Amino acid sequence: MSKRARLGWIVLLAAIASTPAPMKGQENAPSPAAGAQQDQKQGTGIVPPGVKLSAQMPPPGAPKEFRFPPAATKTLANGLRVFVVTDHREPAIAARLVILTAGSVEDPAQMPGVAQMTAEMLTQGTEKRSAQQIAEAIDFVGGSLNAAAGKDATTVTLNVVKKDLATGLDLMSDVVLHPAFRSDELDRQRQQLLSNLTVQYSDPQYMASLVFSRVVYGDSAYGWPAEGTPQTARAMRREDLEKFHHRNYAPNQALLAFAGDVTPEEAFAAAEKYFGPWERVEVAAAAPKEAPAISGRHIWLIDKPDAVQTQIRVGKPGIRRADPDYIPVVVTNRIFGGGYNSRLNTEVRIKKGLTYGAFSNFSPHRYSGAFTVGTFTRTEATVEAAKLIVDLVARMSTGDATPEELDFARDYLAGVYPIQTETAEQVAERVLTVAAFGLPADFNSTYPERVRGVTAKLVREMANRYFTAKDLDIVLAGNVGAFRDALKKEFPDAHYTEIPFDQVDPLASDLRKPKEKTAAATPESLEQGKQVLLAAAKAAGGDALASVKGIAMSETGKIFDPDGAQEVRVKWVVAYPDRSRGDVDIGGQTIVEVCDGKNAWLQFPDRTVNVAGVLGEYERGLSLFGGGWGIYQQVLAGKVGGQFIGEEEIDGKKTDGVAVQAAFGSVKLYFDPATHLLVAARYQSAGRQGPQENEQRWSDYSAVDGRPFARMTVVYRDGSKHLESRVDDLTVDPKIDDALFSKPSAPPAK
Repeated sequence: MSKRARLGWIVLLAAIASTPAPMKGQENAPSPAAGAQQDQKQGTGIVPPGVKLSAQMPPPGAPKEFRFPPAATKTLANGLRVFVVTDHREPAIAARLVILTAGSVEDPAQMPGVAQMTAEMLTQGTEKRSAQQIAEAIDFVGGSLNAAAGKDATTVTLNVVKKDLATGLDLMSDVVLHPAFRSDELDRQRQQLLSNLTVQYSDPQYMASLVFSRVVYGDSAYGWPAEGTPQTARAMRREDLEKFHHRNYAPNQALLAFAGDVTPEEAFAAAEKYFGPWERVEVAAAAPKEAPAISGRHIWLIDKPDAVQTQIRVGKPGIRRADPDYIPVVVTNRIFGGGYNSRLNTEVRIKKGLTYGAFSNFSPHRYSGAFTVGTFTRTEATVEAAKLIVDLVARMSTGDATPEELDFARDYLAGVYPIQTETAEQVAERVLTVAAFGLPADFNSTYPERVRGVTAKLVREMANRYFTAKDLDIVLAGNVGAFRDALKKEFPDAHYTEIPFDQVDPLASDLRKPKEKTAAATPESLEQGKQVLLAAAKAAGGDALASVKGIAMSETGKIFDPDGAQEVRVKWVVAYPDRSRGDVDIGGQTIVEVCDGKNAWLQFPDRTVNVAGVLGEYERGLSLFGGGWGIYQQVLAGKVGGQFIGEEEIDGKKTDGVAVQAAFGSVKLYFDPATHLLVAARYQSAGRQGPQENEQRWSDYSAVDGRPFARMTVVYRDGSKHLESRVDDLTVDPKIDDALFSKPSAPPAK
């Protein structure tokens, strides 16, 4: 993270505009001009002498015999099943561990993301190694060690050369058996996740897929976002990861495969040495809820008025991985939308020019699956593209595949399979897939043969069974107002649900963010809130505080982010009620923050930026300085009141909560019922990539002419410590030059 991104002591640099990144799927989209230039560079268009061009693609060659290498297998005493495929052609070994009960479908209720975060944290420190030591150890031997959670399982993958197998397995077993889940590493991972989610939650492509998954799978765990949500990321604690690991990581629910330059005897001995001590855990594995049956067409409109394109998802429940129909379905889908020259892409992209690409796939899991068609198009073509997709699905349901289509699909899938089974890691993955999903023992060796055995009759049966278009979920994320009416004319019998883009909540049953659950104000709660605020204002100095015109102070502290902590020194001048100036020194760089009550600026060494768009951030900050002096002045003047919202425990102590609505916005304040001094505040602030949840705490009060002022401040942002600061000196009612609050002059030209 750059220094500038850390500099807002009161206000983050949310008002500084940044250039949006291209939408996923368009990053490498060619332009006509680029294509023309490329053609000019590649040649003149003249056929060299002796070269004869053919008007059509040459036919495929005769199929070659494919032999999948056999796997030796053994089950350890603790239940761990070990598989070994020996290949001495290269001195490389891939070890792949699959934990069948640690997939995201095992996430706690309403807490998606725990399985994935647990897996991410495996390599971030163990009981005897730090994250850096793990990274350095595997890098030193030129290997790789990774862990990730999928829907059905967590997978840990090791790649090393033969001579370093012991080193690699020592690291691999250590991260699986003895993860430390250190709080500082969790905070770092959490911040990275929140940053990613903030970007994703502004991306129509991500949101369309997120909503589609939820509506197809319903309340099944397969529909929850595996990475979690901003809410679950903030709420996730170390104890959640420890509990998940203790309950779900079990050798008797795990598979370990070795592939490469290793004999079965060597691999079994290594497995026993490094994973034999892993103790059995009786895991009560249960299938997740089934996806709901679909009836009719349900169209979900995710409205983003500023979008210039529409993301389209169409589909319904599919098949599980072990379904006997799996191979013929794969062949059938290859004809429909499983490749560039499929029917779907040919019609939507090549013939109609509605998109850069369209795809379809069956994503099968252990217990369920989904059929998905996906593409995107310009807003004005939304209805045309959606209708074309539905029509193509309906047309495919007749099963009228041509012999050419069927031959190409079979030849491609059977021919590419050996190519995709060349590396040790690919072989290990295929071995484990058979074991994990309970597939026939000869699945890998007979796959090409079984693909070539799919007949036209079988394709017709699959198409009739899985491509019917009368029952579909359709998700459209874009500028709904531009196509809503035309869409309803085209699909008059569909059931419609419309949700504003920023109101989507994947954890809600109706996919909408719940409304604020603060109890309705009553005369009693308003009066009680008023009395709590007046008692606090009196405790802070009463009339002696009301007469304060301004303060000058200096403070030192640290700003924390995933990259570490930055030392900060600030000199503040505040003129109540709404003017402030802060000279901030961070890492040897000086930034000036100025607010004159109507405008706000940030002055960097190379530029001055107007940040009036977040003026409320400044107003809240100076109102809460020192434990609320500014807001107490407004309370004593009768300009601010509050609603009592009950007692709440903050940092282990009981507090009285009051919800306050001020000129800068809403904030919840929490007071010590004994001293009446402000203990904490909770509020939402503007971040560079969206809103952020804050809890600010005050302590170490000392009196200044009878007016208690908090010397220590700590701010937690999205569940992690963001900053801490201590006031070094404070002057009440200093002589203040009004020029301090003028717009900072432009930096000198270099």
